[in-house]
Amino acid sequence: YTNENTISKFSDDITIPKLQIILLGSRGVGKTSVGNVILGIKDKEDGKTTHSVAQQGFVNKTDITVVDTPGWWKDFLVCDTPVAIREELMLSMFLCRPGPHVFLLMIDSDASFNHKHLEAVKTHMELLGKGVWGHTIVVFTRGDWLGAHSIEEYIEGEGEALQILVQQCGNRYHVIDNKNKNDTRQVTELFEKIEEMVAGNSIQLFCPDMDDIQERLIEMFRRRQIKQLLKQSFEETYRRRELELLTDKFCSVLHLQLKEKIQNQQFLILCQKEELASTLTSKLPVG
Repeated sequence: YTNENTISKFSDDITIPKLQIILLGSRGVGKTSVGNVILGIKDKEDGKTTHSVAQQGFVNKTDITVVDTPGWWKDFLVCDTPVAIREELMLSMFLCRPGPHVFLLMIDSDASFNHKHLEAVKTHMELLGKGVWGHTIVVFTRGDWLGAHSIEEYIEGEGEALQILVQQCGNRYHVIDNKNKNDTRQVTELFEKIEEMVAGNSIQLFCPDMDDIQERLIEMFRRRQIKQLLKQSFEETYRRRELELLTDKFCSVLHLQLKEKIQNQQFLILCQKEELASTLTSKLPVG
């Protein structure tokens, strides 16, 4: 497997003074870690991202905005992903207006990648609008797992699904060793690939139809509210019915206990009557 989009040296006149990046990928793939590597942050722990969040930094004379996003389950299509995560992916566009220069799509090099994973990636990327692939670079995380193998050997050996994904992104890819945060060379090379991609695009920024995204977000929010109301109504109905059943059961038990108590009292009274009658009979004079 060969990289058709080879790196070349660029003149200063096409250096991007301001760079806006959105990080995408499945859960646990290392997006936050890569964001920290890009911004040169070494003393911050990599944690779970639940909401889209933007960080700013200044690297190599470039003002950089990195937007981290929540991950999706690796083998889930977008229809199976919680609405809240879908909303956050779309909201990431509003954190770097008028749009990002590049989407860095994270793929972990220490795990397999099959056609199910490919379809999951495609359906989630489609949330962001048409033309997204022309602004996307595949970033293979955990590069230390490759060992002595090149990334080209890994792509070739991993199979058709991964090759299709890389081709979908214009054969643009890069490797990041998340553990080696002191290796500035890997960040410099990534910036060079981003600059090359931006220079090759007729439109430098990915500018989706924000009105369309906003309408879809509103529709998602509306459906989520309706779902929550229906769930709340169902839960209230269930609790009310459960209370009714418990009340009926309690009344039945109480009725049985009361009935048993009455029967016991009646039996006791009967016994007392018989005992009294027997006593009176024994005291009557004989003859």
